[in-house]
Amino acid sequence: MEESIIDCELGRRLGCRTFCCRLLVRYDEDERPPSTDGSTPKGCVDKAPDGLCIHLDRATERCGIWESRPRVCREYDCNSDYLLQVAVRRGVTNIVQLSRDSLTLRVPREDWVRVSGCGKDQDKEARQDG
Repeated sequence: MEESIIDCELGRRLGCRTFCCRLLVRYDEDERPPSTDGSTPKGCVDKAPDGLCIHLDRATERCGIWESRPRVCREYDCNSDYLLQVAVRRGVTNIVQLSRDSLTLRVPREDWVRVSGCGKDQDKEARQDG
């Protein structure tokens, strides 16, 4: 996956509501935090009881570990994520329900909600302006 720069501030102004912070975030093998008891290191970022990433600051809706966030978060492109399209239409109560909804809901690409200025759209807009 090529790296994308996500303008989360712009995304929130367009109604993002931090959907990516609800998704399952798997650590790459080389970035897993060491275990404290000698067991296998965690494979995923923990979720809080509300289903959001434990690193999301609820008051500001910003990532609390932005500078050291996992690689998958750095490379995430919200405009190419089908789960985001499902979440925008059905909402998110938990990742299991979102996954089930994604199996039954069909959203054609031409109907996708796009966050302009994010990911590959940002690169496309820059080329059009330049």
